[in-house]
Amino acid sequence: MRDVYLSNCEKNFVNKIVSEGHRLDGRTYNESRPLNISFGSEYGSCIVSLGETKVLAQVSCEVVQPKQIRPNEGLLYINVEMNPMAAPHIEANRQTDLAVHLNRMLEKAYKDSKCIDLESLCIVVEEKVWSLRVDVKILNHDGNLIECASIATLTALAHFKRPDVTRSGDSVTIHDITEKDPIPTVLFHYPVCTTIAIFNTDILLADPNFLEESVCTSSIDDGTTPCGGLLIIGFNQYKEICVMNLSGAALSSAGIVRKGLQGASDKCKEVVDLVKKAIISDDTLRRKRVKINFSDIITQDHLQCLSKKDLNIKLKHYNIDDEVDDDIMDADSDPEPSKYDVVASKPQTAEIQTKQGASQWIEISSDSEED
Repeated sequence: MRDVYLSNCEKNFVNKIVSEGHRLDGRTYNESRPLNISFGSEYGSCIVSLGETKVLAQVSCEVVQPKQIRPNEGLLYINVEMNPMAAPHIEANRQTDLAVHLNRMLEKAYKDSKCIDLESLCIVVEEKVWSLRVDVKILNHDGNLIECASIATLTALAHFKRPDVTRSGDSVTIHDITEKDPIPTVLFHYPVCTTIAIFNTDILLADPNFLEESVCTSSIDDGTTPCGGLLIIGFNQYKEICVMNLSGAALSSAGIVRKGLQGASDKCKEVVDLVKKAIISDDTLRRKRVKINFSDIITQDHLQCLSKKDLNIKLKHYNIDDEVDDDIMDADSDPEPSKYDVVASKPQTAEIQTKQGASQWIEISSDSEED
């Protein structure tokens, strides 16, 4: 993955407003972006949106031979895919470091933590078991990918139902969904990963966006900006730690970790409750024979999302009548007009000056449809 290059103005601006208690999108330090969960027509298919970060998760299953060391347990695979559609700095047809990092974090949170009852996936000991595969595709990268991907993975696994199986002697019959009701996946606990951005070694930001993550991690190698890092914490609904990872600078005190753990545990409990309510609501709609697909999430707000103003910080207002330096207001210090300088001379007209000295008057009308 190519590096994300940020200018010094961007770094200094973000560090300054964070130190003053503000964020670019108007949120507080502990406030997260809106979370939205949408389900597809099949079981185990969902799209999770965390602000503008969007992740698609799809669970599929197949009958395979189990491992020799665990002949009575099923298998679980997690695959993360990223392409240039998610972000322009991601290279196509290449496994990026970010995708590998996400894949390892999700495996630690859901595979190594034993959240799935793998023994319930066994059909015939030492012969046939179910193998679950979770395909996680990043649709849009606007920061905090691990949290959005973990929620998508958890929702897809909890929502997935595998076909029912009947065994008669040595033969195994896999029933279609129209013949027998599918069997839901058994989860012992519900892990959720959260990301906390550390600024100035003592400021914690929940749910950082892409610019805040980039500034936080890039400030490590710059001697003029404070140290920063990303703290990833995975909790379940019982407030048990499933995974923890720190990328970036070293922590200066243990109080930062305790503060981050307290906020992450409360947030994970809220996310798990929201996931359970979404699955119950979707199951109710399916029982009523309501058609569910991803086309329902395409609304007018999604089509006009780029027209919204995301900059909600308060900027200082300067009155034009205030006293300023004479050298700024000196008319003789104006630079030479550029090639297409527009000088307004009348309320409905404007004069275009070129470097060759020629001028042309044009009429500006608000009723005209031409640009």
